[in-house]
Amino acid sequence: MQDACVFALMRMPQGTLRKILLKGSIRMIKSLIIAYPQAMGATILDALAPAVSPATLKVLIEEVSKGQILTPSQIKNAESEFIQLVNAEKILPAVLVC
Repeated sequence: MQDACVFALMRMPQGTLRKILLKGSIRMIKSLIIAYPQAMGATILDALAPAVSPATLKVLIEEVSKGQILTPSQIKNAESEFIQLVNAEKILPAVLVC
């Protein structure tokens, strides 16, 4: 994801981000956290924490902690899924293309 896209998504209100993340797959969430740990990791986990069970959050953190290396294709798929969700919710004034 280009830096401009990451920063635009990080500026989303936490509730909005949560709404989008809850519609996405666990694979997408895990991949985004692994691919962008400093840029998006804490932001994603903070947004999800109030909406998922502690057990779900624990499993997600354990999966991320395994140190899996993602292929460029896996990262691109997660980014595409996330961007499609953002665009489907019509949260931003324009369609997000990254």
